[in-house]
Amino acid sequence: MPNRTNNLKEICKVVSETFDLSIFFVKPTGDISFEFIDNRILNPLYQNDKQNLFTLLNFEPDKQYRFPVIRKTYFYENYILISVIQDDQFEGTVIMGPSLPYVLFEQKINGLINDFHIFAQREQVMHYYRSAPVIPNEKLLKVSVMAFYLLTQTLISSETVTKENLKFGQLEQCHDSKPFISTKREQPQAVHHDPLVEKKLLSFIKEGRLEELKSFTQMEEKSTGVLSKSSYIRSKKNLAIAGITLATRASIDGGLHPEMAFSLSDVYIQRLEDFKTITEIDQLLGEAFFTFTEKVHQVKEEQFSKTITNCKNYIYNNRYEKITHDDVANQVELSHSYLSILFKKEVGISVSDYIQQVKIEEAKNLIEYTHTPLSEIGSLLNFSDQSYFTKVFKKHTGITPKQYKEKYHLLQK
Repeated sequence: MPNRTNNLKEICKVVSETFDLSIFFVKPTGDISFEFIDNRILNPLYQNDKQNLFTLLNFEPDKQYRFPVIRKTYFYENYILISVIQDDQFEGTVIMGPSLPYVLFEQKINGLINDFHIFAQREQVMHYYRSAPVIPNEKLLKVSVMAFYLLTQTLISSETVTKENLKFGQLEQCHDSKPFISTKREQPQAVHHDPLVEKKLLSFIKEGRLEELKSFTQMEEKSTGVLSKSSYIRSKKNLAIAGITLATRASIDGGLHPEMAFSLSDVYIQRLEDFKTITEIDQLLGEAFFTFTEKVHQVKEEQFSKTITNCKNYIYNNRYEKITHDDVANQVELSHSYLSILFKKEVGISVSDYIQQVKIEEAKNLIEYTHTPLSEIGSLLNFSDQSYFTKVFKKHTGITPKQYKEKYHLLQK
């Protein structure tokens, strides 16, 4: 056992020194067995007090996990929690952190200071955030994978870590591909939300795409601006109100009756004002997005018979395949001619035109939201050749794919 403890300490020490992270080893009883802090500054907002830290992390010392857990605090900090198990015996938890996912600009730090009324400690708080190690989310995942392997001799993929943490609502999806940063740099100006993320989210609401919305994680904290210099909570509420307003408009565009949409909006905004924590605000915003999407989905289903709804879902789910009118007719067990009459009566266009329309909508999404070359998009969507793809695209949009990209592509530099 002494050798095992010494090995554990040595591994923790190496990881601590490599990534400039404080490390604590907590026994199942809640006692700290050892720690590596060095001269790192403690967060003046809670002084890294053990009980405060456990509460912030929603950490239960006697609970164990089979994967590295990544926890985010109200103070923008990230921590990695790794359960150490030897011969099926739970020995305790290694807590690594804090680190910041990005450099905080001054307005966000001021919001925290104001929320906690610790104006006398402003300089200490500023110094803490400017001194804390910065590890972007994607890099933090890799650090967790490496540390997990060193401590447990079990190799796990970054994708698995993300998936497991998302189940517990602990981790926002990592889109950050910036290089690893562990030193200070100049404070950036406030950045605002990514229009790419916003448009993608609003398209799910407008189209009533519940399944896509379920797999879509919310915007990362760094992708939003500051709408209140005096309070972080007020800023979050203002951002949430903006999000609900956009979702309301998207749902109306998707066919939801305006009175229903605005009534929902009023209810969510009124509920929002009563909240005191970030978690409550985030949960309400997620609930609002889901409700608006669900209502649009219901409206769209009610517009058509069950048979036509099945046809439309089949076409959408197979938009990357080569599908024909006959394929759709076979799916719903109807003759070619009868489906043609029924579909045209309810939808207003032929089955073949609707298949083209769905494929072109997907082509527009690929052009707007990805770096996929135009020469590959037609092939991905199973158009016979580039010339035919261009012809069909222009038929439905009035312009060529190249012109559409020049006008709408959101990823252009």
